[in-house]
Amino acid sequence: MTEQQSTDVVVVGAGVSGLTAARRLQQAGHSVLVLEANDRVGGRTVNLDVGQGVITEGGGQWVGPGQDRVLALLDELGLETFKTYVEGKSIYLRKGKTKVFRGTIPPLSPIVLADYAQLQLRLERMAKTVPLEAPWNAPSARRWDSTTFGQWIDANAFTKEVRLLFKLAFTVTDGEDLHSTSLLVQLARIAGCGGIDHLVNITGGAQESRVVGGTQLISTRMADDLAGRVVLDSPVSRIEQDRDGVLVSSARVEVRARQVIVAMAPSDAVRIRFSPDLPTRRAMLQRRWCNGTESKLFAIYERPFWRDKGFSGQAITDLPVANYVVDNSPPDGSVGILLTFLGTAGSGYGLHWSDKILDDPDARRAAFLADLCTLFGPEAANPTAYLEKDWTHERWISGCVSSRPPGVITQYTDADRQPVGRIHWAGTETAILNQGYIDGAVSAGERAADEVGRTLTPRRSAAAGPLVRR
Repeated sequence: MTEQQSTDVVVVGAGVSGLTAARRLQQAGHSVLVLEANDRVGGRTVNLDVGQGVITEGGGQWVGPGQDRVLALLDELGLETFKTYVEGKSIYLRKGKTKVFRGTIPPLSPIVLADYAQLQLRLERMAKTVPLEAPWNAPSARRWDSTTFGQWIDANAFTKEVRLLFKLAFTVTDGEDLHSTSLLVQLARIAGCGGIDHLVNITGGAQESRVVGGTQLISTRMADDLAGRVVLDSPVSRIEQDRDGVLVSSARVEVRARQVIVAMAPSDAVRIRFSPDLPTRRAMLQRRWCNGTESKLFAIYERPFWRDKGFSGQAITDLPVANYVVDNSPPDGSVGILLTFLGTAGSGYGLHWSDKILDDPDARRAAFLADLCTLFGPEAANPTAYLEKDWTHERWISGCVSSRPPGVITQYTDADRQPVGRIHWAGTETAILNQGYIDGAVSAGERAADEVGRTLTPRRSAAAGPLVRR
């Protein structure tokens, strides 16, 4: 038996974006109810328990300068940040040759540096012609959306080394093979994130800082402040609209509301039945949307021993698994954690992950530790723990950050965020700035709350009290 309730607004999805929307609506005097399919809040942010009170972030974890909305929310919630560890020497390993460097630029030959610079310059010039709110109106939108970012790099980079570096950097940030991602979508992301340096750098870039206690705290703090108005383990199966409002049916609660915000990736919203049917553009967008296939691997040690040797823990390589490594230790360095990313992006130069590594956890662990030994010495062979977070096989979330294949953005334009009657859309996928980042999730939630707020008269209803204690 499902409980029947009424409220001003139902929010579907208790990730950062959905909870931000609910928070802003409640602050404006509206009653809200958040329905979440999972048994936890946080969406694609989740804290993994390392032991002894230490966590590591299994999903989205970084914030940086220019990400004003999430930084403001962190201040509002009383959360602090700390800098990603970059002190010491970083490692660049290619074709069996190891070089060490400091700063952000690996030791490249003049020819390779020039190639990298020309590629970056051309991409950023192209990105400047892309309107942030309507990328499909760019002068070359059709042409750029008919090819993949990977194909463009193949055709315009003169050296294999630069092809590797670009594909590695953007595979990590996009969570997907660049041969599956529209060039136009990537240009819009470059424009909306402050340029390529900001996208790929740690210091001064989008990976500069982490949240003390982990980014899932953003969602848990907001959920706590909603005073029991979050219902977990309650996937939404149906949303019906009529002239008087919406009826939202979920596993635990059936809710009558005036408006609804769906804060889910478009590909995940496919499992909800809508009545009347969604417009064709929105329905087809949901079917064609692709989420990223990236997973995170963590090796945990008693201490960050690489720091004793003068290393930062950061490495850029063409090794079998650990193509990009970063120090993910807690702020006090009490435990050492090395992180790498692994997906199905096997079509790049040097990015060839075998089915055995992708599908066999033991083989994956062994290959990762072997790579770490190559980089940091034999001490890396004996971690105290090994953790993985696989987003491809999540029950309610079909992958990590989203990418769009060619043709989608020019065919379906703003269907990702265009309201459908009383249905509004949130999620980082709908953000204009910093799409794919936690900051994009916050701004999208605030935008959706503002849309809904303009349709409502501020009031406190009887339904504003606690419903379900988590």
